[in-house]
Amino acid sequence: MLVSVVGLGVEGQKATISLLKRGYSVYSSDINKNIDLKLLKETPLTNTDKLDLEIGSHNLDKIYKADAVSVSPSLFNKEICKNVIDRGIFISDILTKHKDIKTIAVTGTNGKTTTSHMIYHILKNQGYKVVIGGNGGGGFSGYNDLLLEANENEYDYMVIEVCDMTLAFCNYVFDIDMVVVTNIGCDHMNVHGTIEHYTEEVGEFIKNKPAILNWNDENLMKIKGESSEPLFFDTYNHPLNLFGKFNLQNAEAARVACNKLGIDNEKIIDALESFESVEGRTIKIKYKSNEIVSGKTDNVDALKAVLEEERFDILIIGTPRKNESCRYQILDYIKDYSPDTLIIFPGLEDTTYEYGQYLNNLGYTHDVLVIKKIKDIIKYIESKKETKIFIGGNGQEKITEITNLLKN
Repeated sequence: MLVSVVGLGVEGQKATISLLKRGYSVYSSDINKNIDLKLLKETPLTNTDKLDLEIGSHNLDKIYKADAVSVSPSLFNKEICKNVIDRGIFISDILTKHKDIKTIAVTGTNGKTTTSHMIYHILKNQGYKVVIGGNGGGGFSGYNDLLLEANENEYDYMVIEVCDMTLAFCNYVFDIDMVVVTNIGCDHMNVHGTIEHYTEEVGEFIKNKPAILNWNDENLMKIKGESSEPLFFDTYNHPLNLFGKFNLQNAEAARVACNKLGIDNEKIIDALESFESVEGRTIKIKYKSNEIVSGKTDNVDALKAVLEEERFDILIIGTPRKNESCRYQILDYIKDYSPDTLIIFPGLEDTTYEYGQYLNNLGYTHDVLVIKKIKDIIKYIESKKETKIFIGGNGQEKITEITNLLKN
């Protein structure tokens, strides 16, 4: 079977890798001549002879003659995707077994990954066969990998983490039975434009579906009527082995969702008591005499949720990509928070210079250090005693690497 992959961003590269590993022949293309193919280059593949890669253009003849076509979510509203759908060769219209699985989609600005894993953990504890995946940028292997896995094996439930930029795409690809929305916050505003537009998009996503919504989110309350059966969550009030009040909301979202699926409340509580933090998400570590909290907090709402929990002496913050200027709002909050020392390091990209300039324009007067190597960050932490340190911002892979070094 020949599958064409249109667009080679994170999702497109992960789709290509997933298809090749399963033995498919693949034609993958991107019109961007300077596309970063890091994922493809760094992934060991034994059957690259089955890959036809084209950079700088799309060969429409090859695309339309494929048995199935995977289009990157960012291209979902483009003409090329419409043409693929009209021809009946969109991959989710060719491989359709996944649409028969009871499907829970989890979306929102923050808390998606933890809430998805909580639901997965509860269902697995009850003996169900569950597949989890989705958002390639959030640490999963991508939507296509999830689709392929669900079509190859037998499952009772599918849990999807849905990135807020891929709502329409996922609504088409998956047959979603229930939606959980953790919150609506200011992230990816370069895509959404405004918080009002983002709220409207979420409203479309939950339309005519049962939806588990955050009672504390005023934007979600504006669109609750779009859901065919809105249910609400607030704060979990049972034992939970996780840092932060925000995780109590994630846990309550998972509890309400699984309760709606028919799972006894006591069994849900027992399962969540054994739930452990997902790799890369917020965790508390005792390192020598220092108390450290670490986790990806790549937008101002996520960072604020953590920093409001405790007072930290030192913040170690990873930088975003150059085109993600909306994430610089993190620094506005840090200015008001005023840690004794702020350390910035290259997170998703080395925009430490841009971060420094932004801080200067804010009139930031506290100590700022730039540390570019992870080993030097560890050395810096080792030089401190009885200090409260937070490690976060952008760059999940690097934050996870630092965390694992400190844990071990």
